[in-house]
Amino acid sequence: MLMNALTFFIGLAGAALIAFGAWLVYEPAGYITGGFLCLGWSFMAARAMAVRDFTQREKGSS
Repeated sequence: MLMNALTFFIGLAGAALIAFGAWLVYEPAGYITGGFLCLGWSFMAARAMAVRDFTQREKGSS
């Protein structure tokens, strides 16, 4: 449980630092980078949930 929380917060800090670094170079780039990171996170989370649901359905039907 601790490792999951730690991994999440380190990933969150990394995303924030990437967006902040882009913002230092060019202010709108920070917002664009942050938006792309959020979209990527949302896509990966939705995909992981779909795979989990599919796997559970396959186990239940056999």
